[in-house]
Amino acid sequence: MKKSLQKTFTVIFIVLAIIGIIFVIIAIKKHENKLFEENRYAKIKDSVKNGVEWNISAQYPGCSISKEFKNGNGPGTFYNSSFLLNNGYIDKSELLDIDNVSYCDVYVDINTYFEDPLDHQKNCEIYYKIYLKCKNYEDKGYINWG
Repeated sequence: MKKSLQKTFTVIFIVLAIIGIIFVIIAIKKHENKLFEENRYAKIKDSVKNGVEWNISAQYPGCSISKEFKNGNGPGTFYNSSFLLNNGYIDKSELLDIDNVSYCDVYVDINTYFEDPLDHQKNCEIYYKIYLKCKNYEDKGYINWG
């Protein structure tokens, strides 16, 4: 009787160990997928950032570009991925979502500060913020321009 009880506990322990290993493998796989998604979205934002800064430096060559977003005293500008694509600031492949089928969209909010509102080329700062929307991801503040 003791040996059969011992065998039963051994079998139960082995089954529980296998189930535990399966759960650990699933958790590791989910973590890897999440890291992959975060990395892909960061790459998309970085490509958009480069395109936005290229556009800003072309529009306002004498102004500094700031990462810190503030409300400015000049006119604000807004654009999306279509603007960046149509004007050659980014390639469509740079907006490819993690599923390698769909594409992400961006909404870029740009504010300007001019020390002299009549001089848009000196003593000025340009602030921008990028909002990303992909198939299963959306930054808070994203606006769909269509």
